Amino acid sequence: MTNGNDFETLFSPASIGRMTVRNRTVMAPIVTQFATDTGAASSVHVAYLGERAKGGVGLIIAEASYINTEGRAWSCGLGIDRDPVISSHLQVTEAVHRYGGKIAIQLHHGGNKANPTYNGGRLLSASDVVDGAFPAPEPMTSDDIADVIESFAGAADRAKRAGYDAVELHGAHGYLLHQFMSPATNHRTDEYGGSIENRARLAREVIQGVRQATGLGYPIIIRMSAEGGYGLEDAVIFAKDFEEAGADAINVSQGGTAPTSIMPPETSPMAVAFGYLAGHAETIKQAVDIPVIVVGEIREPAMAEDILSSGKADFVALARPLLADPHWAAKAGRGDADRILRCISCDTCRLNLSKNAPIRCLINPKLGREQWLDDPEPVSASKKVMVVGGGPAGMEVARVAATRGHQVSLYEAESTLGGGQLALAKAPPYKDRLSWLEDYLANELDRVPVKQHLNTRVDANTVASEAPDVLVVATGAAPLIPAIPGIDGDNVSTAFDVLAGNRIPENERVAILGGRQVGCETAEFLLERGNQVTIVARSPESQLVIEAPATYRNALLLRLRNAGVAFITEHDVTDVRSDGLTLSGPDGAARELAADRVIIARGAVSQRVLAEDVGAAVPEVHIIGDSEDPRTIEEAMYEGTLLGRQI
Repeated sequence: MTNGNDFETLFSPASIGRMTVRNRTVMAPIVTQFATDTGAASSVHVAYLGERAKGGVGLIIAEASYINTEGRAWSCGLGIDRDPVISSHLQVTEAVHRYGGKIAIQLHHGGNKANPTYNGGRLLSASDVVDGAFPAPEPMTSDDIADVIESFAGAADRAKRAGYDAVELHGAHGYLLHQFMSPATNHRTDEYGGSIENRARLAREVIQGVRQATGLGYPIIIRMSAEGGYGLEDAVIFAKDFEEAGADAINVSQGGTAPTSIMPPETSPMAVAFGYLAGHAETIKQAVDIPVIVVGEIREPAMAEDILSSGKADFVALARPLLADPHWAAKAGRGDADRILRCISCDTCRLNLSKNAPIRCLINPKLGREQWLDDPEPVSASKKVMVVGGGPAGMEVARVAATRGHQVSLYEAESTLGGGQLALAKAPPYKDRLSWLEDYLANELDRVPVKQHLNTRVDANTVASEAPDVLVVATGAAPLIPAIPGIDGDNVSTAFDVLAGNRIPENERVAILGGRQVGCETAEFLLERGNQVTIVARSPESQLVIEAPATYRNALLLRLRNAGVAFITEHDVTDVRSDGLTLSGPDGAARELAADRVIIARGAVSQRVLAEDVGAAVPEVHIIGDSEDPRTIEEAMYEGTLLGRQI
């Protein structure tokens, strides 16, 4: 266990302009889609940000909030473009101030990343550079530029009236201000293009406009990319320019308008180095006299303390870590850093944004549900609860039920908790951070009175002997075996078997049946063992790993292609032989594929036999997690925590 005194710098107060913050932790802005469709803050926002302030963070920067309709990028994104939304924002600021925190709001214009569906259809940018699937934007005229500066200033004035302690200008991640700063998106030949000074002009004039609107004492932060269509040398010049224009702090991030050297496109989210931006922040900090905030895979309080105490930055920013555990700061401050539920960098939170849905967290089921999914209430009558299965669903329901006062016994067939799908999920390359969830749940279980029975297989007789009032079946799923001639051959294994360490092929020709996440991750697992891999998928190429966040999917597929994995899509398997497979394509023609080993990755089927065998012998039976339907850890954690509160 750490001691809160180990983090002396992290928990010392510091100032940004005239604003004093109780400690050096900053909640970085992250889009949530919790707002109403009019851009007003919702009651979900109030509970969500209030919980993070209660959890001890020093400064919260509320998410990217559009300053005018043309800059709007999300269907339910936060907005501060007109006076009628001020009252909703006031509820947010009061919720944060109630717990002693400070709060800023990030002012945002999407530029060519605004969404035509929600912004009225007009896209504006420095030049007519296309971003993704959207049409080419209009290069901004002098009148457009003046309107944008006025919109930033008006939004800042509203923010001040709504009780925000500061504003942050979004000049990173490829949005409008960054589009002017980056030569990748700025091809102008007027006073807003060409030289570094000209490319910084719009951001500089926005800072000056916001200063005029808010007054001398009101803190202005600007977020900028240390790399993003330009290198660190340019970033230093930008930072000095912004300080001179009146910014009170620089928030250092990366990326946006072009690939960066610090984050190659084949980098998996879970493979990003911890604290990877600290060196860049230090370089910028040495060039300015205002505080520097740094973000970037800061998961441990000890790392945060090291960054601060060594002078690399003045504040550390946490985005996803505070989605996973809103009490990160409070736990670290009181010496309970080992109880932090650490973000595993899976990027599930971003997956919902691509679906125009509110964000959710793979490992924290309370995210976005803070209004009603609060601390478990004690039970009025204790029950004898038997939980079978020590995966995420089983561990979470056991933990919550025991916390409430039930008599809980947890049975697991393996020698350790966290087995089953979680053990398989962490086996492929770059997935080891999943073990953090396993460790967290196991450690939390040790703190509550749960009787743990490991290496114990449970059948109807075991249940009868235990005689529980409540039986929870969380026994997971088994691989789906397709009905293909020869599928039972000695040269055939399942992805589950291989990832569990059984019969792993080495230096062989391997055909994997299935192109979703399990199949493609198994391919990468086998590449490390010298195998030549072909993935055979019935779906088109566009559906490969389609269930994963784009940041994870794109990196994984790029690595597989770079390593020489062959993809045969829109083909089914008609038979399996000892020397390979026969495939059938869209035209019905047969195709032969030579292979020494065949690995099945066609999905999973629920394991609920125990519930069926017990029948009416137990008064109350529940089936959760993959036993109910094979899905993800997100559903397992949510169902476990919910059922633990309902029993």
